[in-house]
Amino acid sequence: MHQSGKIVAYCSAALSVAAITSFVTLSVVIPRLGTPQAVSEQAKTPPGGAAAPSEQVLALAAAVSGPDPQPAASDPAQAGSPPLSPAPAAPQAGETEAPPPQWSTTEVAAALMECVNLLAPVAADVIPLAPIRYNDCGTPAPVLLRSIGAKDKVAIDPPMLMNCPMVVALSRWMEKTVQPAARATLGSPVAMIAGSGYACRNLYNLPNERRSQHAYADAIDLPVFFLADGRRIDLATGWGPTRRDLVAGVRLIPIVAKNASADGEADQAAPTDKMTAKPASATPAAMQASVKPAALIEGNAGDESKAPAPDPLSLPQAKFLRRVHQGACEVFTTVLGPEANDIHRTHLHLDLQDRHALNVCK
Repeated sequence: MHQSGKIVAYCSAALSVAAITSFVTLSVVIPRLGTPQAVSEQAKTPPGGAAAPSEQVLALAAAVSGPDPQPAASDPAQAGSPPLSPAPAAPQAGETEAPPPQWSTTEVAAALMECVNLLAPVAADVIPLAPIRYNDCGTPAPVLLRSIGAKDKVAIDPPMLMNCPMVVALSRWMEKTVQPAARATLGSPVAMIAGSGYACRNLYNLPNERRSQHAYADAIDLPVFFLADGRRIDLATGWGPTRRDLVAGVRLIPIVAKNASADGEADQAAPTDKMTAKPASATPAAMQASVKPAALIEGNAGDESKAPAPDPLSLPQAKFLRRVHQGACEVFTTVLGPEANDIHRTHLHLDLQDRHALNVCK
């Protein structure tokens, strides 16, 4: 009996251990029986193989099965639609756009010191402005110029934005060239000028060109001068014909004369004394004289008593503008006027670009 009791006790202990083990196994397996992960795990377990620990099984199932499938779309129209592209990722909390370029404190301080030194002996009414920087345009110490000069004060209307070296150069040009030329040729000093200064743009506003000096507040365009007596002298009408105009007129005269013949004898009439007495010369006076036959052909051929038109280059405003243009070439490094090209036919472009002594004067 005593031996039988021991056997029963051993059997009871074994059954208890088996029951506990079964309960633990069922508590882990039963909740996952209906999931795709459980089916996947059962299919992957080799026959007779040892079961992996529960944590490893859960991790492996999650890696293999991926996220839970989404429910099917209820709208039939959306059932065959392609998947939507993922939304753009939101910017991270610590990520920000790069700040725009700015002048350093050293650059601004150096430019201000230069302005103080340059403008000290100059009679100019300027308003200091905050540094300007837009991409590669701007200047660290811009000023707004409202007037210049002491004895013959010249108003700038509207005021022009430029750097301090341009203010000094403009003052020197006005004092040494513009006012003396105005008094000598026009009998009245200049009282006001109008134009433009800073503009963030390329040369001729073309996208593939390099930056203009206007983009650095280092250039001005002047189309007009106003005299103290009220007269207005502008480049568009006061300059007169350019060399391009005179050369083009000389080249067109023989063609006009040949086509203007009404009696069919143009070939004999073309080489007349008026047309072939002298070869075309490169001097403006000769070019102006050669324009006379074209004027006669236009209906005045029979009016020999009519006085010839005055030479436009001898008019006071033409002389004044040419003198100030030539004087500007002694102050600025770039001077472009009507003789340069058709774009500058209506104004003077003046700047201080560093050209290493190879200045441009056209």
